[in-house]
Amino acid sequence: MLYFKNEQEKKLFFEVMARMDRSYDPDKRALSSWRGENGYHSTLVNQTVHSTRDSLTYAYELLNRDADGDRERSADILRHIVPLQDTNPENKTFGIWSYYIEEPLTQMSPPDWNWADFCGKELLRILLEHSEKLSADLIELLRGALYNACCSIRIRNMHPGYTNISVMGTYVTLVGGDYLGDESLVSYALDRLKALYKYNIGKGSFDEYNSPTYTFTLVEDLACMMKTVTNPDALRMVRELNSLAWKTIAEHYHFKTKQWAGPHARAYTMLQTKSLQLKIQRALDYRINLVDLSEEGVSDYLGISFFSIDYSCPDEFVPYFTHSAGEVSVNKRVTNSEIAVSYMTDNYTIGNFWRSTFWNQRRNMLCYFGDESKPCYCALRLLHDNFDYSSGSVVTAQQKNRAVSVIGFVTDGGDKHCSLDMVKNATIKASDLRLRLEFGGDVDSLNIEKSGGEYIISGGGVKIRAAFPYARFGDTDAPVIVGEESNHAESTGGKAHRSAIKYIDVVFYSGTETDIDFRQLAECAVGLTFEITDGELSGDQPEAMRDGDIVTVTYGNLSASGNVRALPTRELNASFKAEIDGRGYSEIFK
Repeated sequence: MLYFKNEQEKKLFFEVMARMDRSYDPDKRALSSWRGENGYHSTLVNQTVHSTRDSLTYAYELLNRDADGDRERSADILRHIVPLQDTNPENKTFGIWSYYIEEPLTQMSPPDWNWADFCGKELLRILLEHSEKLSADLIELLRGALYNACCSIRIRNMHPGYTNISVMGTYVTLVGGDYLGDESLVSYALDRLKALYKYNIGKGSFDEYNSPTYTFTLVEDLACMMKTVTNPDALRMVRELNSLAWKTIAEHYHFKTKQWAGPHARAYTMLQTKSLQLKIQRALDYRINLVDLSEEGVSDYLGISFFSIDYSCPDEFVPYFTHSAGEVSVNKRVTNSEIAVSYMTDNYTIGNFWRSTFWNQRRNMLCYFGDESKPCYCALRLLHDNFDYSSGSVVTAQQKNRAVSVIGFVTDGGDKHCSLDMVKNATIKASDLRLRLEFGGDVDSLNIEKSGGEYIISGGGVKIRAAFPYARFGDTDAPVIVGEESNHAESTGGKAHRSAIKYIDVVFYSGTETDIDFRQLAECAVGLTFEITDGELSGDQPEAMRDGDIVTVTYGNLSASGNVRALPTRELNASFKAEIDGRGYSEIFK
């Protein structure tokens, strides 16, 4: 079903569909796309692929458009893609699809069980809204696949901490079970909804905390549930979860830059796109104007299902988007091991997690400044051969506009992903390894100057002071360099965005490819102090003290500590401390 709020949206929908039509491969009966490098689960790289999920979504949107030939094309896609599901209940992969037609489930690395949820959702929407446009045999094919997907979701029984899949799987099994007339599925889904409601409402946040991508995935699935769920108690819980999601969005919306303040548990870009801003605009029924719908190329930013979700922002949160909130602190204990601290003023934002990794979907230290037309970002990254290294760990103490961090390495983590490509024997092959303080967006306005052991960054209406009072790798000091790139590739989950950046790098190694065994390094740690302001910088001086294997970095009343050696995750985290005025984070943020 399509939900247009004005005629311009309708025009944009047809432009989006025209783009999808151009990507349709009639021989494969699926949408084609280019898969680059650094994605997960699939072993396919740098080639044209045909996505099962995207093709099912296209089939649904074809039925929404319902122009000449759309029903036939949709049926062709469904008859080709739906049978690619694993239908053998004896298999672990029962009920799911592979990512691509070119790669069967047995060749994936590993298969992604989320595809029962994602693909099942598309089949459910087709059956609920367009059954009258399908033949009887095709309906039965889709009903069987939906049931298999629901069974897979129930077998997996995802815990509430995996936020977007927990909610999506509940939607598919609750509404799907009702459609299929399966009371056992409905009963399961209601119990699951009660559990995720208690888990998230009870602590006032989602584990996939403050994610620009997945908070809106939640909003979209909850919007679908509010349209289709009939059980009054279930509907009440769904509405309260929707309010919690919008509370997260509203509290982190930075009025001047129109960016989503960090830290982000998961994100796919550094700067938020017009797609996200248009979603907010639509949800507020155009009471704000973030994107000019008549602007050339707007439809290029929009996903295929952009206009088939009718989400809306609860009235209580509208003022967050229409007026500047001024100085705001949002501090949240997300889980027992994760605390998020975010600080915003009219002119900038800064956010950090207490303890985090450097997985490339994680934004564990992130600032925004500048304005809506020329926003800038600053982010902390750890790069192994120019891609984020998941076995890096960081502990941070932040108070308002200042932060202090210790960065180290774990010996039992992953490389590009925290769990899908585990590092063996704590050893990597590398031609380059570095910690990066990265600046992007309107970088032409930014100037970086070295002043003693500090780096002063000015531009975008702010000043930033960064220092690395401790930086050791092996038995030597790690050099710090300043540089820039005009065609930087920001790659997240196989998606590449190119832009100009400037950076300050702590270089651990750069040269001929070599083996780096972290267990053999006497030291591999960095201390960072950071301050951002639209006024005058403080006079506090960064300091670092080593006591045995523990380094403590201080900046005014802030301190962070950690082991200088690479250790297993539990041991390194146990050595991490973050304090404000001598009080630990666990005491401050109970």
